[in-house]
Amino acid sequence: MPTVRCRCKTNNCHGALVPAHTARAHERADLRNRTTSEQGNFKRVGERIILGDPLPYLGRNIRSPETLLAAVDHFDRYNAATAAGSRPLTPHDAHNLPSDQEEHELQYQLQQAIKHAEENPDLDQDLDPDANPLEDVDEYQDILGEAQPAEDDPDPFFIADGLCAEDTTDIMHLPGHLVSIYTVVSWLHLQFHLPKVACNALLAIFACILLTLSPNIEPPFVTLQSSNRVLGVDKPIYTLPVCPSCRNVFPPACSPHSHDQCTLCNEDLFLPDKTARGNQRSLKSPLVKYPYLPLSDQIKSLLKVPGLESLLDGWRSKPRAPNQYIDIFDGSVCKTKLKAPDGKLFFSNLPHEKAGPDGELRIGVNLGVDWFSYIRSNIAPSHSSCPTSFSICNLPPEYRYRTSNLMCTIPTESCPQGMSPHLQMFRSPLIHQLCIFIIGRLVRVILVAVVCDKPAAHKIGGFASHSHTHFCTACWINIANKDKPSAFTDGAFKARTNEEHRELGERYRNLTTANARKNFVKEFATRYTQLSRLPYFNIVEQVIIDPMHNLFLGLVKTHFYNIWVQSKILRPTHELQTLHEMLADFIVPGSCGRLPTDIGMPSGGSLTADQWLLLATAYGPIIIPQLWSTCLPSDGDDQILYQRVAMIQKLENEKEADATRKLDDRNALAEAKKRGKEAFEAEKARIARDKVAAAEAKTQEKLRLAAIKQAEKARLAAEKKAKAVQRKQNVEGLPEGHPRSQPPPTSNATAQFLDQEPDDGDSEPTNIKFSLHPDDPANFLKLSAALRILIKHQICDRELDHADRLLREYCSELINLYGSAVIKPNHHYATHVVECTRNFGPLHDFWTFLFERLNKVLKSFKTNNHANGELETTFFTEFQRTCHIGRMTFSLLNHSKTSLPCTVAEIMLKASNEERGTVAGLTALSKDLDDVNADAGQSYALSPRHQKTLMTTDTYRLLAQTLCFRYPLAPVHCLCDRPVVPHSLPLDRTAIFFDYVVIKGKRYYASRTVGSNRSSFVHVIIPADNPIHLHGEVLEIFQVDQSWREHVQSLWFARMRWFKPWQGDAGMVWNKL
Repeated sequence: MPTVRCRCKTNNCHGALVPAHTARAHERADLRNRTTSEQGNFKRVGERIILGDPLPYLGRNIRSPETLLAAVDHFDRYNAATAAGSRPLTPHDAHNLPSDQEEHELQYQLQQAIKHAEENPDLDQDLDPDANPLEDVDEYQDILGEAQPAEDDPDPFFIADGLCAEDTTDIMHLPGHLVSIYTVVSWLHLQFHLPKVACNALLAIFACILLTLSPNIEPPFVTLQSSNRVLGVDKPIYTLPVCPSCRNVFPPACSPHSHDQCTLCNEDLFLPDKTARGNQRSLKSPLVKYPYLPLSDQIKSLLKVPGLESLLDGWRSKPRAPNQYIDIFDGSVCKTKLKAPDGKLFFSNLPHEKAGPDGELRIGVNLGVDWFSYIRSNIAPSHSSCPTSFSICNLPPEYRYRTSNLMCTIPTESCPQGMSPHLQMFRSPLIHQLCIFIIGRLVRVILVAVVCDKPAAHKIGGFASHSHTHFCTACWINIANKDKPSAFTDGAFKARTNEEHRELGERYRNLTTANARKNFVKEFATRYTQLSRLPYFNIVEQVIIDPMHNLFLGLVKTHFYNIWVQSKILRPTHELQTLHEMLADFIVPGSCGRLPTDIGMPSGGSLTADQWLLLATAYGPIIIPQLWSTCLPSDGDDQILYQRVAMIQKLENEKEADATRKLDDRNALAEAKKRGKEAFEAEKARIARDKVAAAEAKTQEKLRLAAIKQAEKARLAAEKKAKAVQRKQNVEGLPEGHPRSQPPPTSNATAQFLDQEPDDGDSEPTNIKFSLHPDDPANFLKLSAALRILIKHQICDRELDHADRLLREYCSELINLYGSAVIKPNHHYATHVVECTRNFGPLHDFWTFLFERLNKVLKSFKTNNHANGELETTFFTEFQRTCHIGRMTFSLLNHSKTSLPCTVAEIMLKASNEERGTVAGLTALSKDLDDVNADAGQSYALSPRHQKTLMTTDTYRLLAQTLCFRYPLAPVHCLCDRPVVPHSLPLDRTAIFFDYVVIKGKRYYASRTVGSNRSSFVHVIIPADNPIHLHGEVLEIFQVDQSWREHVQSLWFARMRWFKPWQGDAGMVWNKL
């Protein structure tokens, strides 16, 4: 390779011999530096350059003193605007850490000791020899057991003072138009992924427009980077090094506890100090990155949002009633079980504690963990990431379900989904934060629950897999009893306890070999978990069974798809086709969403959790009985029941015989192993031969039955053809004008046989297909009724008892209807969901819809597709930026209502539409509820869109009758009518008509105003000793300003079309429900 002498100034080669391509690269670097240093065109947009003035050469674009002064003014403004969002220079940035790690830690501890002594001069006193050394023992230790100071004190992941970048961003001094422009552009970039080039162009266009309208106005910066610096969007995060070999996580490079090598396997944790080309690295970069931002920093950022702190204490002022659950603070965990360090209730809410015990702000968080796959390219393998996030229990749903109020961290790709020990290492930094969490005003944070799907819950909580012999996290049920009626009997199995789980986890932790740990898990179904370091945390109770995965993606999906569709109970060309026709005619409110009309078919796709919920609670209770009433044969009930019982008995016998054979084979192998290796191998060969013979016999039986079925079909076809020929001959022989006789009816059994779909290649021909059974709808409706109760936003103990009974009856009857083969672990887990509701309140406070939404948000970000944690670091950085913009948007609402920033923020929040999608109907319509009115104790808000017009004649007369009935002492009359009584007042015919009304977070539209009744149906309950339940359609929503004799009063009305109960024939199936 040819070499040349390089005399560049950037790398100071001083004429050294380097490869030609290196010399060219250095030359380009020199040119780049000269161009940057000489660049002087930083004038405001639209400023004129004055040419020809005598001035020393200051750069090719600076030709006048005015231009020079403009450039200086520009940089002054830029420095002032970006200084607040920049990171200050720290001693760590100016000097390298000491090379000796032990010396560095010693120096840090010495500095902290000197600082502590200076802040506490009273500690410098003589010791009392008679003092009791046990008097000052922390009370928390007596309550929660002995702590482990060597592990959590000092916190190895603590970022020392001076190394953390304080958030000092202050945009209040900026003009309103600049704040609005910068926020809108950053919001478009982060929320809708507008490219940076387009953002820069948009900023320049805004600047041109502003200068055109007002030449003296201060224009914005014209680059996205500058605007983000002004807003302070780019917050520093920390990257923890991860050992490439053992996957252990270590403190960041800026921590006094940092390590250059793994303490277990001596692997390097950071990249070399120099690059492959010999350049010095400016920062220490981990080989494998773990993006990390302390939980305390994220909560500090949240608390800076104006008004959020009062929201976090808002739960204290809610009215509470015994045995009623309206939020998570009515659950037994928050209400009676979680303890503070002083031994009292953590969420104590006595009358004198409305501002928190001792003025403290106490926050509860739920931990969510979920894996998702990210497709980096069409040829690269799928990439799995594991976002871990915290949601704040104190926030109302309308704020909790916004992703900007989540606190997130994302472990690196090297956290395998199936390896629980590695997963526990990645949870270590989070648990360290929860162990010592006290910040600010005295803010205490406590982990309330771990919310995730079952595989993740078993890994996080230290439980064995859900396919283990002891698969349940709440009790010690054996997998052999999973499909027995006892699995759904309350108290049939011993419950797990927190003390037992912690003791088994410590025993697992003390084992030293992988084989010993494997055998321990096989026997005791328990591993060590990082959660055991939280002394207040009840691992068995607070690792919840997620209702979204268990009930909607579990029970409902299993019943409809696995049982009805896959077992051909709903045949594609018969019952399923009828179901699709019914779905096409089904009308539901627009807020509920719609099911695909070809549900159950490949073209219908895979349903989401809220669609399964919609099927079970809205569509199913109406369509399923109607479907059975339409398709169930009227003369074959006894025959169907007989076939069903015979089939289930046959399946149970086969299953029991198979289990017995497997047990005999295991026992035979165990006995052969005692006799020696040769006997063991011979026994294995015998078992293999038996399996091959059984498979061959099954194949032959399958072929035999297929041949019989084919022959039967051929015989029936021949008979049908012969009958057709006979009928044709008979018709030809009839005299003209004589009617022909009807053919004899085909038996129901023959029709069902002919209508059956052919078996799939993988199906068992020995299994007679299930068919419609009259008891199927009643069984499914028990599940529907239980779900309708559990998803309520306010629930009581009596309703929970009813839901628990319905779920247990549903699962038990499922065995009788379809056999034990259809029973899954989810059916047993469902029996513990009601207990979770008693512990944590209504389902919407602890299900995983919010954390599933986070996956969708993260996958929408642009990434560089690099491995070793860089992709996760990009996810985390972009998510933090998005959260900051979201919180800043809420902050802008605190400006004057008529100001530009407040108006812009309202438009941005409305366009975000975060209350829709997966969590539709779960969060209140916060924009509409900003201006809340109260009427008869019901919170409501009217649509901002309205129209003032004349009422129709029928509405006008109906309103007059209503007012006379409502106010008998002040009667009114229509303008076109004569007054009945002398003191009657005329009724104005003008009214203000609204599109919709929002009541308790739900929109109800006026069908005549919007032209559709999809979202106009209501259920009204009139309170009384015997409450009256009415159903109807909202036709009009309007406001009338009625003039009484002394004043004008505004009145609001809704005109209704009430429905009448059906009094006709309900059909055979409906009569049994």
